[in-house]
Amino acid sequence: MKKTRLAVALAIIFSASGTVLAADSTEVQVLKQQMETMQKQMAAMQNKLETMTASSQAPQKTGEANAPLAANIGGANVTLYGFADLSADVGNDGKQGVKQVSSNLSYVGVRASKNLGATGMKAIVQVETLANISGTPTETGALASRNSFVGLAGGFGKLMLGKTDTPYKRATGMMDPFSSSVGDYNSIMGNTGGDLRAEFDARVPHSIFYDSPKFHGFSVNALFSPGQKFDNLAGSDKYAFAQGEKICAGATPGSSGSTLDAGSTLCNDGAFKNAYSLAFNYESGPLLGTVDYERHQSVDRTGDTGGITSDESAAKIGVSYNFGSNRLSGIYEKFSRDGSIVPSVNERARNGYYVSDVQQLGNGMDLMGAWAHAAQTPGGPDFGAVDDKANMYALGLKYHYDKQLALYVVGAMLKQGTGAHYTIGAGGHGTAIASPRSDAGDTIPGETIKALSVGMQYAF
Repeated sequence: MKKTRLAVALAIIFSASGTVLAADSTEVQVLKQQMETMQKQMAAMQNKLETMTASSQAPQKTGEANAPLAANIGGANVTLYGFADLSADVGNDGKQGVKQVSSNLSYVGVRASKNLGATGMKAIVQVETLANISGTPTETGALASRNSFVGLAGGFGKLMLGKTDTPYKRATGMMDPFSSSVGDYNSIMGNTGGDLRAEFDARVPHSIFYDSPKFHGFSVNALFSPGQKFDNLAGSDKYAFAQGEKICAGATPGSSGSTLDAGSTLCNDGAFKNAYSLAFNYESGPLLGTVDYERHQSVDRTGDTGGITSDESAAKIGVSYNFGSNRLSGIYEKFSRDGSIVPSVNERARNGYYVSDVQQLGNGMDLMGAWAHAAQTPGGPDFGAVDDKANMYALGLKYHYDKQLALYVVGAMLKQGTGAHYTIGAGGHGTAIASPRSDAGDTIPGETIKALSVGMQYAF
């Protein structure tokens, strides 16, 4: 450092000396320009040395990214990434208290891309796996259990094969600031029957899907998942496992439709044949809008009282606007069911409403609030045509330390009609809090469910 400063001083001295000694004014001017250039170079060197010295002495902040986790392997760009989201939860299902530690939306993944030369296209691949950090991994944590695919990308968009969140699910995901927490909107949105799963906010396997490029703010996402095969275990008139699958599409692993549960092989708890999903999106500046539709063919509900096999569909409209320090979002959703089912046992047809708001408080702090409403259904297989409306309220505070690390506290409350049996944390939270059950295993409807969660998120 001292040598650098000395060199700068000498340059100034030589410049002054040259001015005095030069007899010709032109030579003096040239010499001045040379000395000025040298001074600038020396000053730049000094600044660089000072920056390097300071960075080598200063400790790095926690959560601050180092070099990207990427490499070039065999001509392909390969990136390792992941997300950890753990929380400590306390709750009450209306009958008893619940304490738990949840892994939530935690995962690790590898993605790669390779340029295909003059074609202007790239080959792409992604393998993503759920990480059950706080609990014992199960079949849901198997390799490639999350969005995993191969495909081609270019000026035409992206065409992929594999498994992915449906376009219907992805379209409004950013409108839920409580995603994967106890305040996740899947307690009601995308959830046709108040189950632990949100059937119209799901990841679909063995699929073909396409993402278009944006054109004047407009884009389209489409997905088709081909049908199930016939399985003798289910009988000749039942759609069972898809080719290459051990779990019925749409069924709940471990309770119905999983070969790991030998007593439940009929796939009569929501398994479907083909699935179609479409999302029409528009984004311009602070405005985001989407119109979406998804259809499941031949959904088997024969496990329900009065249940039949019929098509089920969902449609929704979502709008979000960023006012600068505040983002306001709203969604309207409608579930429909074809067929001649008796209305008094049809809990799969209803409307849903959702509003969320995120207010930036400054210094990385966000205040979040949301409300979701499940309207009345024609009836239900267990409780008939009684009040099964529900409202979910969520309030949270989130502190973004930097782009990688965030801390949060979230509270949620689910108030239900006498025939409703919805679940807090369905569809994404590590351990959901469902409506309570009797000693005989029957669902007890109408209870108010509450939960409070404190957690940390880290992305890399």
